[in-house]
Amino acid sequence: MKKENKELVSKLIVVAIPIMLQNLVQSGLGFLDTLMIGQLGEAEVAAIGGANQFYLFLQMAFFGLNSGGSIFLAQYFGAKNFEGIRKVTTFTTTISIIIGTLGWVFVSFFPSSFMSLFSQDEKVIETGVLYLRTVGISYIFAGFSMMYSGAFRAMGDAKTPMYTTILSLILNAVLNALLIFGLGPFPRLGVFGGALATVISRLVEVLLLVFISTKRKAPFVTRKIDDFKWNKVFIKEMGTTGLPAFLHETLWSIGAILYKVAYSSLGTAAFAAFNIDMSIQDLFFVAGVGLANGSGIILGNIIGEGDKEKAQRWGMKIISYILIIGLFMGVLEVISSPFMINLYNISPKSRNIAVKALFSLSLILPFEMTGVVIMVGILRSGGDSRYSMLSEIIPMYLLSIPLAFIGTKYLHLSLWAILLFKLSEIIPKMIIGGIRVRSGKWIKDLTLGER
Repeated sequence: MKKENKELVSKLIVVAIPIMLQNLVQSGLGFLDTLMIGQLGEAEVAAIGGANQFYLFLQMAFFGLNSGGSIFLAQYFGAKNFEGIRKVTTFTTTISIIIGTLGWVFVSFFPSSFMSLFSQDEKVIETGVLYLRTVGISYIFAGFSMMYSGAFRAMGDAKTPMYTTILSLILNAVLNALLIFGLGPFPRLGVFGGALATVISRLVEVLLLVFISTKRKAPFVTRKIDDFKWNKVFIKEMGTTGLPAFLHETLWSIGAILYKVAYSSLGTAAFAAFNIDMSIQDLFFVAGVGLANGSGIILGNIIGEGDKEKAQRWGMKIISYILIIGLFMGVLEVISSPFMINLYNISPKSRNIAVKALFSLSLILPFEMTGVVIMVGILRSGGDSRYSMLSEIIPMYLLSIPLAFIGTKYLHLSLWAILLFKLSEIIPKMIIGGIRVRSGKWIKDLTLGER
């Protein structure tokens, strides 16, 4: 048993640590971006926070599509089914391009309507509209990058997407500094400069991923037109297992937007504080994201190899690991949060709101991380994506979101108190998901038909 524990930990280090590092850099530079925008003022922070909710919606749709595809990719890789790997990758990449294009069209024609969901402040809306119209084309690049990065990880190569993402994000941070503030010979473009930096860096990431995967002849790279021929059986399999993951993340992202709508009704100061807090919490949430993605790949490979008992044992061990890690991250967040908030150029009112709210987020963090690992990592790796979706979406829409609106509209509670209502979603899904993992009913070998 000790040997097996060492094997699990070593695999998690190889797969999950690069993902954690990638997300840490991404979150760190996201924090830096918010910090840079924060020097322009509260209205700009609120505007970018609101505008980025549309990207969050698309990002989670991409993530759901990628998660659905990765369920197959990880198991197909374990079964050495390379033709299936190519078909899945061409399918998810094509759909991501379509989604990204539709998103670009929407923010090009209806940016004001979207921004009005979060604020009636003219400056906030005007700033958000400028940002959305500039950054919209990058949605296509972001979707493509996520599909190719996911394919690399499913093949057991978490380092390549880590390196490409880090390079892209560093470029984004440098361009942000140059274009937002007009350093050296560059013009001071403010929010427009930040959006332009995002477009350039996401395009560079796509070009890097395509170049590397083609040069290495990665197993998921399209080799012939037949890779785009998806028959009815393939579509049915993707729909049965992959569609619930896509719907799960899409519905979750809509729910996340509804949370923001509720929080934004507390005023510009509170909404700016919330966006600052989220950029800080993302730095601590990376362990949950890394372990969720890493465990999904590891368990998917094991199930594809046909060892269900081992997958069951490892699933339970992973839950105990993330609980301990989550508690540590929550304590670390509480200790460091006051210092990090003081870096922003915001009013004393916003700073006070942000400090109190971040304490609430720190309390929630261990449970939220555990829920993500169970739902996104463990259950989906076994093809149990429908159960995962229902376990999270039902308490979210029936309990947590209504309570957020009741707290803001009728009880007139402070932001820190309203954030605690999220526990009404997180605790039930964590308990229900844990019971499902223990039962072993989540394990479904999707490669049996290919053998």
